[in-house]
Amino acid sequence: MQQKKLRQDNLFYAANLIGLAVLFYLLLAELLKTALNALCAINLPGSGLQNPAGLPVWLSMLLNCAATIINLGLPIAALFSWVKPLGLPPLRLTKPTARLAGIWLPLFLCFTSLGSAASNLVRLLLGFGGYTPPAALQLPTSGGALLLAFLAVCVLPAIFEEVLFRGLIQRALSPYGAWFSIVVTSVLFALLHSDLSQLPAIFALSLFLGYVYAFTKNLSYSILLHFANNLSGFVLLWAKQQMDGANAFGISAILFSVYLGAGLLALLLLRHSGGPVRLPRYPTRKNRMGRTERLLSAPVFTFTLLLLIVIVVLEYIR
Repeated sequence: MQQKKLRQDNLFYAANLIGLAVLFYLLLAELLKTALNALCAINLPGSGLQNPAGLPVWLSMLLNCAATIINLGLPIAALFSWVKPLGLPPLRLTKPTARLAGIWLPLFLCFTSLGSAASNLVRLLLGFGGYTPPAALQLPTSGGALLLAFLAVCVLPAIFEEVLFRGLIQRALSPYGAWFSIVVTSVLFALLHSDLSQLPAIFALSLFLGYVYAFTKNLSYSILLHFANNLSGFVLLWAKQQMDGANAFGISAILFSVYLGAGLLALLLLRHSGGPVRLPRYPTRKNRMGRTERLLSAPVFTFTLLLLIVIVVLEYIR
């Protein structure tokens, strides 16, 4: 009986800590945005993050990198400390094997390509209601600034977001079921990106990343896949901004065909080797509060979840 109560209390405790970490992230994001806007305005009145006129491009990208590190790094450090009493298994971060990466990577890129196509359709449908998606980052053309943009868009989010979401949030919820932890983490991951048109695709992407992490117990795989997705988006964004419409569309079509073909081949190889691994089910017990009820009974977590939903709705009607 005491073990059951401890397990129940641990979920309540973990949920509140996760909500607190996400709130910390949101607060830092607003503080950093305000500080960077003020810095831009001091340098040139009227400028800001959306239009950092007067700042060298390399400095703007460097500030973007620093903001990402601070915005994600501080909640990661805090949550690492907060979850220590839960006695979670150690975080594994070892080199991925070529065999597994050779299957997961093409499958994931095929999956994200289909998700991007679905996002474009959702964006088109939302456009009839007046929705305008957030403006895309304007990539620089010079070498040093482009390298900093590459770090800000591809490398840093892949590492820091995976440590926060898969390495901490999903790991803290994993004792209560693999799919439970994957779905809850993916809901938070999608809502925090706040782009309504991409929300279904980002949620599906996070489910894939969460499944891979639950299967491998190695964060390197989800970091690798996340980086590959960011790199693909970076290449397409660069092509769109640097090339004419026909050439940019041609690169998009080529990448989509390559990803689709490689993904289908990887799927055949996976089925030939025995198919995808089923994650273990969490035993449900009668006459006791379910996991979702216990999760939502944590006030900090529920408040954070509702706040994220409100932010997404306000983003739609802005």
